[in-house]
Amino acid sequence: MGTRAAGARVRWLFRFLAWATVLAVPSWLLGDAYHRALAFVTLTLLGIPTDRFVYQRPDIPATHVLGVFAAMCLASTRAPRPRRLWAIAIGLVCMVALELLDGMLAIRWGLEEASGRAVPVWALRMRGYLTTLPAWIEAPVLWLVMLGRYELPRLAGRNSTPPGPVREPRGPGGRAAPRAG
Repeated sequence: MGTRAAGARVRWLFRFLAWATVLAVPSWLLGDAYHRALAFVTLTLLGIPTDRFVYQRPDIPATHVLGVFAAMCLASTRAPRPRRLWAIAIGLVCMVALELLDGMLAIRWGLEEASGRAVPVWALRMRGYLTTLPAWIEAPVLWLVMLGRYELPRLAGRNSTPPGPVREPRGPGGRAAPRAG
């Protein structure tokens, strides 16, 4: 049972890597346009004029995070196909919303710091963590929330036996163990 589960995890990892590689190209091609649009919408929501907007490339491109999430969903095989497609659609919308929220917080905090208002060092450090953390965790967390119960049944409290024929428990000597009741 352990070897079979390990093999399934390795196959999932290879499917994920294949999908992530395929999706890296469109993620890269859409990157600048997506980030400019994201910045424009964020500034507009904050009521900041966009006429002097200077684009600065992010450390972790959000389009690659979107691609990683889509690759995780596409690599999943235990969840029904409609559920995987739903997870991609809803998950990408949620991730864009989180990016907007994160951008709004970062800009607000940046404006506060630029105004000369004293901000404690611990608050600056916490703000840095809060604005960089989503890029690292939002894809796997959303995948776990949306598809984890299918792909990781042990975490959901289900029987962790892989799908297949049900085997009767065997007692000593190879005979079927007696059933209760």
